[in-house]
Amino acid sequence: MEAVSRRHDLDFLRVAAFMLLIVYHVSLMYNSRGFLLKVQDSSAMFDVIHLWTHPWRMSLLFLISGVVTGILLTRQAPEALRSARTRQLLAPLLAGVLLLIPPQMYVWLNASLGVDISLLDVFRHYLTLTPVPLPDGGQANLLGMQHLWYLAYLWAYTAVLTLALSVWPGLLRRVGDWLMPWLAGKSILILPAILFILLRLALRPAFPPTLDILTDWYSHAVYLASFLLGAVMATRSDCWDAIVGMRKPALILALACAIFLTILFPILPIGEPEIWRRLGGRVLGGIFQWCAIVAILGYAKIWINSENAVIRYLNRAILTYYVLHQTVMLLIAYGLHQFGLMSALSFIPIVVATLAICALAYELKQRLEVTWRVWSGTRIA
Repeated sequence: MEAVSRRHDLDFLRVAAFMLLIVYHVSLMYNSRGFLLKVQDSSAMFDVIHLWTHPWRMSLLFLISGVVTGILLTRQAPEALRSARTRQLLAPLLAGVLLLIPPQMYVWLNASLGVDISLLDVFRHYLTLTPVPLPDGGQANLLGMQHLWYLAYLWAYTAVLTLALSVWPGLLRRVGDWLMPWLAGKSILILPAILFILLRLALRPAFPPTLDILTDWYSHAVYLASFLLGAVMATRSDCWDAIVGMRKPALILALACAIFLTILFPILPIGEPEIWRRLGGRVLGGIFQWCAIVAILGYAKIWINSENAVIRYLNRAILTYYVLHQTVMLLIAYGLHQFGLMSALSFIPIVVATLAICALAYELKQRLEVTWRVWSGTRIA
């Protein structure tokens, strides 16, 4: 493959998508859906954040990761990329699962389940895989990845693709040659949308999302398809031209779907909706999912074509923000909860404080790494 220059639009979108993810996770404490910590009174305003971002946000992130993977494969062998991604993704995943998930479980147990337990005891139960007794006589199993599932899924998809390319080096090119007639012109807006609609209609009812990597078949179908589609699109200029060309109708369709979804589901969750509402929501969700992605990619491609120092910095920092943010926001919110200060007014302060602490943590991490390199170099010398 011919080497492809760095895509500054994708750097911007990657940072923006992760920042939106942080805002979304904070909103889960305020909307009508279940979460580890909830305010007493939910607000439909925060349900709109879910309705308008959840259908496409993670698919966009996996597609961007696929595009970046496809670009990197023009410069390095699949084995080298797989090794680099293993170091980049599995180390923070392991550290996060061991150190950052127990504080989230501590907040959940004390604030939501009525358990009086110390953080030290939560770590003990968590690391020994011992369930925590609940006041109602039940038990709570603590082990899980929580928000860190993205790292595990992305590593698995990268491993699958690079292993396949190690066996069939020309596979990505041949698949791209086969798909391109269906991903040009208006087809770029139609056929992927049909795929996402069919997955929502056929697979989601049987395998609802679990965020368990061993059983999450619907999510794997959606996110792996997004990742592989991005890898195929990475070096195909005709495909990107089609996305740019369809950005306006994609935006119109995405906005229309967002409005109709809000009318169909003004409050989430809505219990067990009627079959027409369920089917309508899945069809609209599939259209919204892909049209929003096309609109975002298309406008970013024409608007962002030069490097930005802030985005360059945040692109390096955003993985640290992602790994830390849910634990940080929950501990901040739990402190406010203890003083009776959790309300809709605390939403923006929690977002700002979470970002600030993540920024400080990243700077500390950078300085520790520099100190370690200097110290290691001094020892070797």
